Amino acid sequence: MTAGQWRWAWAALVAAVVAAALGLVMGPYLAPLFIMSAAVVAVPLALRNQPESFAGSCLLIGVSLLAWAMIGAVIGMVLFIPAALLLLVAAFAAAGNRPGAWLAVTAPIVAVAAVAAFYL
Repeated sequence: MTAGQWRWAWAALVAAVVAAALGLVMGPYLAPLFIMSAAVVAVPLALRNQPESFAGSCLLIGVSLLAWAMIGAVIGMVLFIPAALLLLVAAFAAAGNRPGAWLAVTAPIVAVAAVAAFYL
């Protein structure tokens, strides 16, 4: 894992914490949803010594958080879109450490299918 990927992941965590704080102000009764959404963003940071797992988890969590933001748009989860996009950048920031092609193709397709299934 490169220093650039590490910085992007930290930026995603900061964006998620800010989004959670704004969400808590907007609707305190939804606190568990905002806190859990922000806590998941910290998972890739625990995988610093495993570069392949780090990149894969950044991709999976970024895509999942983006889908969650679209599904939970009514309750303010769109605040997590910047954190999701930063995680996606962190997944592909280093040329030598990127998720596998299979994961990079299937993760967005599954997320789009989940959002479509929710709205249909």
